[in-house]
Parts: sequence; structure tokens; C-alpha cells
Amino acid sequence: MDDRNIRRFDRATRVQTFGRDNAADFDPTSRTAQLFTQLDPIVAKLEAARVGQLRGAVGKPTLIDALSSDFKDIARTARAIKLDDPTFDDSVYRHPATSVETPVATHADNLLNLLADAATDTPEKLAAKAALRAKFVSYEIAADFVEDLRADRNALATCNSAKHSDNLEGVESTSAIDTLLGDAQDIITRLDAAIQNKYRSNPDKLAAWRSASRTERTAKKAVTTSPPPAP
Repeated sequence: MDDRNIRRFDRATRVQTFGRDNAADFDPTSRTAQLFTQLDPIVAKLEAARVGQLRGAVGKPTLIDALSSDFKDIARTARAIKLDDPTFDDSVYRHPATSVETPVATHADNLLNLLADAATDTPEKLAAKAALRAKFVSYEIAADFVEDLRADRNALATCNSAKHSDNLEGVESTSAIDTLLGDAQDIITRLDAAIQNKYRSNPDKLAAWRSASRTERTAKKAVTTSPPPAP
């Protein structure tokens, strides 16, 4: 991706995060919730393209190592949480002591089911997941640790798709990326109308939305002027 597309991609991921953070405010069957859900596969495809462009043809061992690193961070933090709360079940976060693909992929899916918001989650479940993630973040794990886990899991899934290199070439092409970013833009435009209406009396949420949905501009280079010639 060029700089402009990276900024557009970053905007889409910020909007996605805003939707997940505020999912409890929306009826899961509402048009707004559906729009946020439609954004998820677009961001996943763009993330796969970004991973492919930055890393090149990454093999399964590298991707499995990345997931194992995610697992260790999450399991270590879960053990610390259990010290605070003996009723907390840290066993479900223990990473498999293997580099075999199937149990690694299964454990990643299980963690995402526990930690990541889903379109079918009730408001109560969304609130519970947000509180659970907050426990992990309180121990200084990266605030986007679930997004990192999802990206690594998606990269492994992409690697496993038929004719991997051909698929990556297709999704990485400029025209394909532009199409995906255009689709994301259309969704964000619709969301902007809904969010502005939803939070018209909530300046804090509106400010958060505007921050998430803006496209960052490239910093202008400073203009240097040559000193006048000496007399």
C-alpha cells in the first residue's frame, strides 16, 4: 500500500475498533450494527494484503510462531489475573505446547471466541467481554492485543487458502486494494450519518467518532528559504 492507502486503511481499522468498543450502544439487528459487521471482512482482507506486502511470502512456521507469541503473552497475563481473582479460570488461556498447526489454529479460534466481540453477542455479553479485555490491558498487555491475535490468525488462514501465492497476488493488486478501500469508505460514510445522529447529545462519543473516522493528512514538508545573497 502507498501512504494514502495506508492512511485509509488505518481509518477503517479505527472505525472498526470504535464499533467494537461501543457495540453495546446498538441493537445487534440495527442498520448501524450491520454496517459495522460489514466492515469486518473488508478490514480482514486489507490486513491480509498488508501482511503480504510487508512480509512477503511468509511460511506457516513464521505465522505459527507469531501466534505462539500471542498465546504466551495472553496466558502469562491470565495467570496474573488469577492471582487477583481466584475464581478466574486461567486454564482456558494456556497455550498448547506444540507447533502443530491444527491445535494452534484451534486455540487461536477459542481465544477469539472468548475475547473478541461477535455480531451475535448480546449487549450483556459485549459488556462482559469488554470488562474481560480490560483485565488483561490493566497488566500492560497491548490495548489492541485481540486485534493482533486476529490478524495473525487471519494470516494463517490466508496462507492455507488454495494457491496461496495467486490469491495474495490478486488481493495485493492496486485495483483490488482500491476497491476494498472504496467499499470501506462507503460504509464509513453511511456510519457517519448514523453515529452523528446517535450521539448528537453526547459530545465525548462524537469526539471519539470524529477522531476515529477522519483520514490523517500527510504532514507538509517545511519550506526552507535561502538567505539573500551577501551584498
